Amino acid sequence: MGNKILTQYDVQKEPCYYSAELKWRLHSASFKERPDDKLTIFLFEKKHVEKYAKNTKEQILEGLRKDASSLQRLRHPHILSVVEAMCEERSTLAFATKPVVGTVAQLLEHNRHELSNLEMKCGLLDLAEAIQFLHQDAKTAHLNVSPYSVFISPQGKWLLGGLGHSVSGVQWGQLVDCPFAFAPGGEAPGQLSHEPPARYAAPEMCNMPSKCGLESDIFALGLLTYELMCSDRQPLLRGAPRGFTPNIVKQSAVPQDLYTVLQKILTANPTERMTIAAFINSEFFMDVNVRAIRFLEQLNEKDETQRVTFLKGLPKLLADPQSPLCSQRVLRERILPRLCSALLFPALYGVVVPIIIGLLKRDKVSDCAHFQAKMWPCLKPLYTAKEIPIEVVTLFLKELDLQVSLASQADQQAVLLPFLLRCLELQEPVILNEVLEKVPYLHKKFEYRQVKDQILPRMLQLLLSSSVVKVKVQVLMGLSRIFEIFDKTTITDVILTTFEKLTKTDRTPAVCMCLLGCYDAMSKFLGPKATAEKIIPLIAPLLMEESLSLEQWETQLSVCKKLMQRVEAARRKEYDSKKELQAEAGAALGGEVGMPSRAEEPKQAEPQDFESLLFAGTAKARQAPPAAASPPKAPPPPSVGGGLDFMSGGGGGLGGFSFDTPTPSAPSTSTGIGAG
Repeated sequence: MGNKILTQYDVQKEPCYYSAELKWRLHSASFKERPDDKLTIFLFEKKHVEKYAKNTKEQILEGLRKDASSLQRLRHPHILSVVEAMCEERSTLAFATKPVVGTVAQLLEHNRHELSNLEMKCGLLDLAEAIQFLHQDAKTAHLNVSPYSVFISPQGKWLLGGLGHSVSGVQWGQLVDCPFAFAPGGEAPGQLSHEPPARYAAPEMCNMPSKCGLESDIFALGLLTYELMCSDRQPLLRGAPRGFTPNIVKQSAVPQDLYTVLQKILTANPTERMTIAAFINSEFFMDVNVRAIRFLEQLNEKDETQRVTFLKGLPKLLADPQSPLCSQRVLRERILPRLCSALLFPALYGVVVPIIIGLLKRDKVSDCAHFQAKMWPCLKPLYTAKEIPIEVVTLFLKELDLQVSLASQADQQAVLLPFLLRCLELQEPVILNEVLEKVPYLHKKFEYRQVKDQILPRMLQLLLSSSVVKVKVQVLMGLSRIFEIFDKTTITDVILTTFEKLTKTDRTPAVCMCLLGCYDAMSKFLGPKATAEKIIPLIAPLLMEESLSLEQWETQLSVCKKLMQRVEAARRKEYDSKKELQAEAGAALGGEVGMPSRAEEPKQAEPQDFESLLFAGTAKARQAPPAAASPPKAPPPPSVGGGLDFMSGGGGGLGGFSFDTPTPSAPSTSTGIGAG
């Protein structure tokens, strides 16, 4: 394309918009060193006017030059903003502006009913304020107000451009000679013209002699307003307004509050038209939603009291999901960006953040791409702010799952996790309560190693270092909800070890009861072996804690018995399994598996005296006295509670000892651990 401006930026080859009325081709572009910073290149190739007469060709090029230079000179929030002045070379003209996504004409060409009435009103108010600046401050008549000269920014703002036909030094009520005349049949589809579109011109511009003034812009604005706000969104005129009469405006075609305004705008006599200031202050714009958006856009210009008062009232307008203010595009383009801008004022954190979070929770208002590109850059600094209201920190923690789901993986690790860790170091009960509520969820989003090595140590350190019982209780309750995410070694060697240290320094009833709940839950998770070896030795000493009330002591005793019963049940099950296996093995071998019977024992040689040994086998051999009867074997101790014999290999371990079932409120005195 061969223009110096085109080589300075990364420019998309295909234009995003072009029309014969606009003449410029719009190309999306970005800075080479900052790819995220976008802009729009306005490009015109001179080859497109080679076929026209020399005079027409020069008039077209002069209009394009004037358009670029006027935009560079005139600065207003609703006028197209030039970032790179026009560069003219042998074959091209080009200049760069802040990014735009197209024109109102493009919008009407693709889908005339895409924008809501509220969006149209806001856009028309943007346009009217730009014209007011031209009329009152620049003393300039635009003379080209049409859908082709109104651009739309990525934020949905309407920006006025197309100043190539403007006339400066004009006062209200003063008509001057028009620099162009609309010849009948002069408009040919697709042909470039040095004149603005005739069907958006004022009647006085088409008469002979041709006149124009500030009033001409009011008429053109009325034509555009009618086209955007009428029921079918079709243009009022198909050609130049010669012989125009206001009767063609049908009252039923437009809103009632607009019809009375159009009667004062679309008149053939320029002196009867209302001023641009009267249009802005007309009943048409006295819409609470329009006023709310405009106030929000001007929030930086208000004093702090006005800002706070407005932001406290805004949620009432946003409460109704069916409100025009709550449509997805209005929220994304008009509401959320301005609320994010309000975060520049720390005093507004407490009222702005709840509104933003509330809107983010709504369906389809934002997504990951939108949040990361448009909202996160404004919210991110709050997570490291030195001074921020507790209410905002609490809200961030309460909705942390929402932010984790929208933020990128890198920001989760670099911003949200450190924020969470800092909150764990604050001994503020309200904040701790929220952060401990969220920890069970976070292990699904953060890496296990981060939860184990960064979050858990802080919780345990807080448990040992805090002097506030309420904080310890909150940590214990939090641990009781998350311990299952850790491996069993971490629970037994790290968490239970910390609990043991805690009981040596703090045995207040609240801490003891919370520990009891943790022990009970961990016993179920770890199993009978860890219960017997690790947990029961920790819980048993608490039964002697004198600060416990009777009810608390009975609860401790009941849980302790329950843990013992878990161990007993597991052990009995093991013994029963062993007995069944022995029985099966015996059946497989065809007999009982065990020690040989006494009848099968080999007979031992009886002892002999000296003479019997010498005369063995002769008549003198002494007869051995009869063997004394062996004393009877003592019977086994009776089993208690249906336990099996201790020597039988069954499941009645500890000599048949077991707890009664169900467990009584106090230990039974009738059971013992066998004999001797």
